Amino acid sequence: MNIRKLHFFAFLQLSLILFLTACGGGSSNDFTEPEDPPASELNRGDLISSSFISNNQILLRPYSVDSYKIIYSTVDTNNNQINASGLLSIPKKALGAKSPLVSYQHGTIFTDARAPSNDISSIQGIGVLAGAGYIVSSPDYLGYAESTAILHPYVHADSLASASIDMLRASKAFLANQNIEINDQLFLAGYSEGGYATIALQRELQNSFSSEFTVTASAAGAGPYSLLESARFFANLPINNNPSYMSFVIKAYDTIYSLDQIDEIYQAPFRDIINTSFDGSRSGSQIDALLTSTTADLFEPEFLSILQGSESHPLKDALALNNVFDWRPNAPTRLYHDVQDEIVPYSNTVKALESMQANGATDVSLRTCPLNGHVACAVPYVLDALSFLNTYAEDL
Repeated sequence: MNIRKLHFFAFLQLSLILFLTACGGGSSNDFTEPEDPPASELNRGDLISSSFISNNQILLRPYSVDSYKIIYSTVDTNNNQINASGLLSIPKKALGAKSPLVSYQHGTIFTDARAPSNDISSIQGIGVLAGAGYIVSSPDYLGYAESTAILHPYVHADSLASASIDMLRASKAFLANQNIEINDQLFLAGYSEGGYATIALQRELQNSFSSEFTVTASAAGAGPYSLLESARFFANLPINNNPSYMSFVIKAYDTIYSLDQIDEIYQAPFRDIINTSFDGSRSGSQIDALLTSTTADLFEPEFLSILQGSESHPLKDALALNNVFDWRPNAPTRLYHDVQDEIVPYSNTVKALESMQANGATDVSLRTCPLNGHVACAVPYVLDALSFLNTYAEDL
């Protein structure tokens, strides 16, 4: 399917799906609950508990979907044990029927209320994929739902990958407990921060977990794979109507790497806002309203100069450390982006494509979006990603 030839009907179809899957119902909560293991005996990926959330009928899809909240053990950015959570969505098939597994990494959220296990209708790709016959494992990420005691490590490669890997492990344990069959296929997908998380996860699985997981295919949309380039893009905008995104990155990295640089990066009126606004209680638009869209008024001039230049800086070093574009995917990988994206620069996806191909990747491609805007392109991304994964999927 050529993404530039998507019809309005397809756009309307997904919009209706997103609207109607918000309605829960049914009583398919007769699953077996394992006893909670003692915390001292937990390993990464251990299933701690599970709870039924809802049964949804997915419009124009063959399957209704049972959804569960999964709580599992993982590690934080300091490699300390922590409990995290996610949403596991299972298409209702005949007894003994198999399904392929998808790890779906959600996009940027600012409020805890929009974490997948808190609001199953908030993440548009989950219902579409599950209703089509995939079992979908979607981590909330650190900092949301079960792990709100810590700040979300926004676009941090290692923690996004580890939270996703351990959610997959816990999901497989739950499925085994319930005698729900999966085949040997694993797909990855995600948009925005989820696109970045998808590529970070794919790289980690290939490099460090190949004996446990083999990726069948991956579809990543509009992620900031070159974080330093993305930061420079925003810093070069005289007017940025969405300053919350870059500020979320800076606050997260200042926390993860103990940089203590907020006072040096931001001008005085905005320092307290940056330090207190990313706790999951305020939306991105609410944070934007507290900041300023004028880049020169938001940041200290010296920081903007250093960011654009060749001089070293702790934040620049941390951003460069988390770039995820310079490697060679073995699995078929499709990247998606809008040329006019105002949130994540299109150029960094081109850079990822070119770098992966230069490293020897033979099956990496880029699809451009038929619509303008980061948010608007999430809909055609989901539709085309589903079509792409379907070309490889078995047992749908």
